[in-house]
Amino acid sequence: MSAARNRAPRNGSRGAAPDALNPNELWQEVFGILKDIDKGEIKAAANRNSIIEGEERLAAKKDAGKTISVAETDAHSALFREGVRLSEQQIAKLQDISFITKLELLRDIRMSNELEAAAEASSAARGNMSRGPFIECDGPSDSPGPSSTDVRQSRKLVTSRNNSQPPKVTDDVKTTASEYNERLSRTKIVYTVGDKVAFRRKQQIKHSDGKFTEEIEWIQGKVNKVIGEGKSRRYEVRDPYYTPESNDGPEFYKSSASQMVPIPVEGSNLEVYEVGKRVLALYPDTSQFYRAEVKGTLNGGTHVQLLFEDELEGILRTVERRFTLDHKG
Repeated sequence: MSAARNRAPRNGSRGAAPDALNPNELWQEVFGILKDIDKGEIKAAANRNSIIEGEERLAAKKDAGKTISVAETDAHSALFREGVRLSEQQIAKLQDISFITKLELLRDIRMSNELEAAAEASSAARGNMSRGPFIECDGPSDSPGPSSTDVRQSRKLVTSRNNSQPPKVTDDVKTTASEYNERLSRTKIVYTVGDKVAFRRKQQIKHSDGKFTEEIEWIQGKVNKVIGEGKSRRYEVRDPYYTPESNDGPEFYKSSASQMVPIPVEGSNLEVYEVGKRVLALYPDTSQFYRAEVKGTLNGGTHVQLLFEDELEGILRTVERRFTLDHKG
């Protein structure tokens, strides 16, 4: 099998990617915040009642011709200040980015589950037409999705996936004519030495029965050399995570611009993807890219919450935005 998912986690500016979110744990966190907000509302209501009672008491004393002491005035003013403080606390809790993000992720998970249930019901109505775990696309770019053998073996290597069941594909990944035309119409990019890219490579995979199959996959690379000019321009791309012991293909590959996607430099001003967008993203703790669906954005848009194509429904991964590419794969 391909060893691309077997490579050791890489250090650097990215660091290790967070584990998949557990919907139950996420809900418990949100529920705890909501309980705290509810307690704040109870305190605010009690404070408002104290202010009303104080207003009535001071008004009655004034109507009776009695003098209102400085201490009474100060105590009543303190209630107003406390009301302002409680109000500001509640606003801060409700506007907390972490809280809002958790709510949005819960919403997206629920929507995704509902869509999955509807799709399964529709499939049953059409006669329970079965689909395999992977459909290879035609066109300029083949699917970067892993084979079923890759998925089963890679799950032993990623801690958060040890107990996963075999994946199911929830979307039809067949390349349509419009997608094909969109790829052909892309402006050709001219790369320079040092550019970081995701590039498509073909691998000869030897199976346990001794047979070989050819698989297409997208891996992280770096332009090492520019060969030729104009229409004949080609590139030598280096696999920066190659080791002689990896038995995972050569260190250098010949590629063309149509088989490469640029990786934005760190600090780039990148657009925020809308939920549901299909992208090509770097799988956490590997150097390989797979198709995924955007489920949300985190940390002000610097990271993206994704559902990878080979994952069970609801298992989300967090990937840095610049490694989430606007490409259908």
